Amino acid sequence: MLQNPAWQATDDLTRAQLAMFHCLSERIALTPDDRRRALNLDERTWAAWQDFQEDGPLPGEPPLPDMLRRLSETAFNLASIADHRAS
Repeated sequence: MLQNPAWQATDDLTRAQLAMFHCLSERIALTPDDRRRALNLDERTWAAWQDFQEDGPLPGEPPLPDMLRRLSETAFNLASIADHRAS
């Protein structure tokens, strides 16, 4: 467990963003490989982020600010697609 409260908050936020991304991905039936491609990650990097989601260590690549940006942009696009399909 992380000792610094700021790092713990960052860790929690990142895991929550990944969970939201996966939830939106499920709503529009994206496969795991489609999710990886949507975030523009190679297979090794995607596996590291999947491991992180399962309580593993925070991956170094892409850097956290970049990964959070990728997640937010992609989640916005997925939410738009899900809303369009629902109407």
